[in-house]
Amino acid sequence: MKLEKGKIYDVEDDYYLQHSRAEYHSTRYRESDNEPLHDMIIRCANEDLMVGLFTTDKIIGLAKIQEI
Repeated sequence: MKLEKGKIYDVEDDYYLQHSRAEYHSTRYRESDNEPLHDMIIRCANEDLMVGLFTTDKIIGLAKIQEI
């Protein structure tokens, strides 16, 4: 899946997320195995915004709701 900067994607839910959506920002590669790591802006359960790091398998697809 090709990720686009500024688009909102559904991601696997976790306890610290307010909902299961994140805004894609950038990709870097882990030195040990060259796996892509995606920096995404998330809204935490306490409503703060922060950057989270997601592997490709944790990103489900483009979200129908385009807001975080």
